[in-house]
Amino acid sequence: MKTALLINTIETSLTQIGVRNDGVIEIRFKVDKYEVNLKDQSEIHDAFIKLTDNGFTPYHILVIPGKYGGVTKEAREMEMFESHSLKNQLSLSIVVNNTSQRLLGSIYIALQKKKPTFPCKLFKTEELAMKWILDIKKQKSSLLA
Repeated sequence: MKTALLINTIETSLTQIGVRNDGVIEIRFKVDKYEVNLKDQSEIHDAFIKLTDNGFTPYHILVIPGKYGGVTKEAREMEMFESHSLKNQLSLSIVVNNTSQRLLGSIYIALQKKKPTFPCKLFKTEELAMKWILDIKKQKSSLLA
């Protein structure tokens, strides 16, 4: 799969977040081993707000975490889908190589009190995640045609 170019990026302590030339927001962790805490979540959220015009510009979101990442208890307890910045987003795909981590991630999303208003799915590879995003884009464009 051809790699997309980032055309507008913001660096946080753990991530590089950018708008790709294919119109997808990519959140890529810069290190393989980390633990996301509330401060990290806030940095990522602030960068996302800047790139999406305070959440009003809709994007498909692709998250590529590190191999050994974790999330603190406090960060896990924060309701990620309550943020107004996510209300207009089109989809969220998260690449998780490990099968058990994908299962845990799916359970975590399912247990959120406020469910996402857009499709959200975990994938084994970036290629599968991008294929899913492209399929959603095609479906939406065919509905508008």
